[in-house]
Amino acid sequence: MEAARFRFAVSATTACLTVLGIAGLAPDLPRREVRPTPPPAGGPPAPPPAGPRTTIRLDPADAPLPAAAREPACAAALGGGPYPDEDVWVFGLPAGATGARFVTVTPEFVTPNRERVALTVPTEGGALVVDDAGADVAWLRLPAGWTLVGGSAVLAEDAGSFVLARVCPASATPSA
Repeated sequence: MEAARFRFAVSATTACLTVLGIAGLAPDLPRREVRPTPPPAGGPPAPPPAGPRTTIRLDPADAPLPAAAREPACAAALGGGPYPDEDVWVFGLPAGATGARFVTVTPEFVTPNRERVALTVPTEGGALVVDDAGADVAWLRLPAGWTLVGGSAVLAEDAGSFVLARVCPASATPSA
């Protein structure tokens, strides 16, 4: 019974990945290089190119880390802030990751009461955007006091890891 449920889950997952294009092209189909023109700076990113996806991890140097431990770096186009009870976390790709694009970003946190939480950007909050320098970034607003402990991201193209680009810690007063 358990084996049948497992086989069904695997076949359903494979079918979904194939339909969504996350699994990439079938091995017998020709692959072609698709390089979309970059979107204008500060706007939403263009859809990622079709083709294979790569899963990467957060740079280990960026975790564990509470928001209050980083120098505040708030930006209106990247989640805004500072907010009285929320931290804004911004993730990016390293400088050498030219051509790589975020499909999803799933940072992992531990709450003050030690609950482990992983939220996926953009499906569970935040947004994928292009910053003023034309780089792909993902931002997420969370309750103040959470600690970043790791994470993963799905990319179109490839990069070694992704990084915590900036943090806007909660403040005692709301933003203007």
